[in-house]
Amino acid sequence: MPIREESFKIGCGRYIQGEGYISKCGEEVLRIGSAPLIIGDDTTLKIAQDAMIDSVSKVCKKYEIAVHNGTCNEIDAKELAALAVRQGYDVVIGVGGGVISDFAKLCADFAGAKVMNIPTSSATCASYASVSVRYTPEGHAIGTKHFKHEVDSVIADTAILAKQPIRLFLAGVFDALAKHLEIKQRFDSDSDAEYPIGLDYAHVMAKHSYNLLRTKVEKCISDMKAGKITFDVENVLFTTIAATGVISGIARGSNQCALAHKFYETARTLFPERSKPYLHGEMVGVGLLLQNYYNGEVENNSLLLRLMEKHNMPKCVTDIGVDKSEETMEEFYDMICGSSAVDKDNAEECRRFKESLQYLWSL
Repeated sequence: MPIREESFKIGCGRYIQGEGYISKCGEEVLRIGSAPLIIGDDTTLKIAQDAMIDSVSKVCKKYEIAVHNGTCNEIDAKELAALAVRQGYDVVIGVGGGVISDFAKLCADFAGAKVMNIPTSSATCASYASVSVRYTPEGHAIGTKHFKHEVDSVIADTAILAKQPIRLFLAGVFDALAKHLEIKQRFDSDSDAEYPIGLDYAHVMAKHSYNLLRTKVEKCISDMKAGKITFDVENVLFTTIAATGVISGIARGSNQCALAHKFYETARTLFPERSKPYLHGEMVGVGLLLQNYYNGEVENNSLLLRLMEKHNMPKCVTDIGVDKSEETMEEFYDMICGSSAVDKDNAEECRRFKESLQYLWSL
């Protein structure tokens, strides 16, 4: 179990969550700086821009809005970072989903600025976690960057998050469920084996999150559709954004890229154009069907498949643009064997993985 990050980044500098909390944006900027560069895409800025500017304009002498509709890539990030340095913007604010959150962190890192994220969806924990998943401008994955500092501030406005499309909400649930199921791949809580420090705490937290999400997700969907921000909705949003980010930070990347996420990475690599329309969490959700089978707990797939079918989510490889052919299955096998997810020198792991792929391809 390689440690991918030396330090424990257990939290962000400050996480606040509540209804209407976007109105606190201005005072949060002043806590860490004075002049924000606000980044969002066309969709997310329409959701949050007016309330955010109303707050920022009252306390900040200058600010600027930058529209970014592309990938989280270093070329565009360096360009906006240069703008921030040139104009004296000392805080970068990302307003949006996972791509914008990751992009804002990358821009802030290049600019030497503070970073604040305001998630408009809970599809990933990207607004909270101190890493960015990077792509080329064309959408090809090029790896994850671990930052030396944590996110300085996250404002989770539940009035915004409760109105997100159910598709985005469920993608975040699937991504959060993956933490427990992926850690379980090689972590045995009853074993005397010495695991990386922190992984046992990550395991306990991930198990609690898994059980909470498993029992509350359908009620939360019903509450959100009815326009209600209930305790359960607040709790699940906190779990998918903040708690999942804490789990990742405590685990330090160890066992955080097991089969479900390796399946996602491979699908993005082999079918970048065809998989483009699908969310990270949707593709990880399909990978979880594989993960559960490998873990010997295929019965756990009943909940996933029920949610997928009920809410028209992808539930098999062809639903995310992957060819259901023997040749493609072999490509997945070859790319994932020898990665951190499967030890190519362990015959039993390879056998179980091949069998798990065959199961997924049969759905």
